Amino acid sequence: MRVTITIFFLFFVSVTFAQKTQIDKRAYAYYTQDEISQMPDYKIKQINFLYQHSFIIPKEFEGQINPDEIDIRKYSRQRAPHQRVKVYLKNAVTDRKEQDNVSNKYFYLLSIDELQDAYENIK
Repeated sequence: MRVTITIFFLFFVSVTFAQKTQIDKRAYAYYTQDEISQMPDYKIKQINFLYQHSFIIPKEFEGQINPDEIDIRKYSRQRAPHQRVKVYLKNAVTDRKEQDNVSNKYFYLLSIDELQDAYENIK
């Protein structure tokens, strides 16, 4: 009985540690599979934080803005060092002028300071 429990425990521990954190699917547009496979686990978690938690959708747009469809890399240049920034969601149509390519829906980018603090906590 103890042998069975020990074997099960060792199997569970080995499977748990063998699984690498999955990277957010949007990151594949910016990294190759080889680059991703060589990343340490904490780096993948930092990238996932960027895509999944580095912005805030206001309550009035919850259900209207799908956070899984935001390519945050396209907005990150607008981040401010010490304060959150309101950015308008770009429409999917890209053949019009930039000013015509913005919707009335917006979200807030976390500041660079907040992002760096989160990255440090992930390490």
